[in-house]
Amino acid sequence: MTGEPKCIHLWASGLEETGGIQHYSACCLQALQALFPGAHLRVFSKNDLGPGTGRMHAFGHLQGWRRTLAFVTSGLFWALRERPDFILATHPHFMKALAPLARLGLHCLTAAHGIEVWGRLGGTLGSALRAATGILPVSAFTRDVIHREGGVPLERMPVVPDTFREDAFAPGPKPPSLLQRYGLRENQPVILTIGRLSASERYKGHDQVLRAMPRMLRELPDLRYLIGGCGDDEGRLRALTSELGLEDHVTFTGFIPADELADHYRLCDLYVMPSMGEGFGIVYLEALACGRPCLVGSEDASPEAVDGGRLGFVVPPRDPEAIAAAVLGFFQRAHDKPSLHEPETLHREVVRLYGSAAFRRSLADALAVLGVTPAPAP
Repeated sequence: MTGEPKCIHLWASGLEETGGIQHYSACCLQALQALFPGAHLRVFSKNDLGPGTGRMHAFGHLQGWRRTLAFVTSGLFWALRERPDFILATHPHFMKALAPLARLGLHCLTAAHGIEVWGRLGGTLGSALRAATGILPVSAFTRDVIHREGGVPLERMPVVPDTFREDAFAPGPKPPSLLQRYGLRENQPVILTIGRLSASERYKGHDQVLRAMPRMLRELPDLRYLIGGCGDDEGRLRALTSELGLEDHVTFTGFIPADELADHYRLCDLYVMPSMGEGFGIVYLEALACGRPCLVGSEDASPEAVDGGRLGFVVPPRDPEAIAAAVLGFFQRAHDKPSLHEPETLHREVVRLYGSAAFRRSLADALAVLGVTPAPAP
């Protein structure tokens, strides 16, 4: 392409909902507006309330299959009418509808996040992704899975890592209101996990942290583990807490509203989520932006969020002994990473690596690599 794009379409599952893919969609919209301010940008949002106006088409007011049908039909109609320079889908399953357009010669791109593609590339999804002009995985881990399982060439998959809302997360002291709410002292060691307590997301590692607690309490008897979130797996986790005799050391916070999220990160000393199924892990970026290092698992994309371990600890996620050793090593400063105790350093590094400016650069570079926009200025 020799000139700036004149027309761009964005297909998104939602921009207003909470959730990783919705957050990514909103960041893509903001980045495209900043990178191509003169372009005609048309947005199709499946789940936001609508019907939308002007160049924003939203279908959340419809129910069931009618929503999906209207979303796809509208997107295809406007694509054939306007022939955009490129279409970017923020959920890979949208490529099933976009694949015919790609085969007709339109530039169709899709993001790819994690478990929605891992192990699912043998059928129609794999065929659709192979038809795409390019795929933008949020991590090298997901890129390599798609290459291995779906046969998509690596050169068609430039990585565009996740980002976070810089204006919402910054270092600060432990909030007195939350210390009082949870019965904590200011100097008490606290670890934290935030996420849906869903039976479908047991890969996040709550169980293994709980099983590591007895070992940690032998050396840190005042340690408190806060589990933030709610869901259908909470009862089982509470039962495991009782079985291990941890009722006085584990606190279930319930749902954490968005305006309290940063304060909860600041309340902990170490964010602990030894996951086995993260496509990247925006929560790690949020915790780091609040000046708190992270403990992550070694079997998914999580290490990329902590720069391979430089901004935290990478452990075997199925090993409670390894989890306990890393947590104790952090609190006892038995490690060689002094910056983990420097909140401003952690904030500065995560902004440099994964802030909004870094996201825009990654997206611009990826679009140029795939040949759908000019290369960005050096």
